[in-house]
Amino acid sequence: MADRRVAILLISHVKALADGAQALMQQANRDVGIYACGGLEDGEIGTSIERIRTVIDGIPSDHDILVFYDIGSAKMNAEMAQEFEPNRTIIISDAPLIEGGYVATIHAGLGKGIEEVKRNAESSYQKGE
Repeated sequence: MADRRVAILLISHVKALADGAQALMQQANRDVGIYACGGLEDGEIGTSIERIRTVIDGIPSDHDILVFYDIGSAKMNAEMAQEFEPNRTIIISDAPLIEGGYVATIHAGLGKGIEEVKRNAESSYQKGE
């Protein structure tokens, strides 16, 4: 069992996609902190470093954060958020948003540490197929 809990952060360009993924993952385990950040402040499609940072600020400080994203610029904003939060453990996974996030939720719920949760999420699919 890990000393720190793992929270899952879902970043999408579309609010409905992030919220829907969050709802799906909460069905897998309601005890895991799953946070959605989707769309821009005005409801348009996109991602915002400010919105991501606001969501991160709402995640308990005793949680490590594993991030899943939909497409490249969401990853870029997640990387910037990492830089702004040097005292937090924020790791970005390259596993697919839905499949990876779901597997991560299961493993985080088992009390595994962030590296193991990430490894399980990323090994749950095969790249390029």
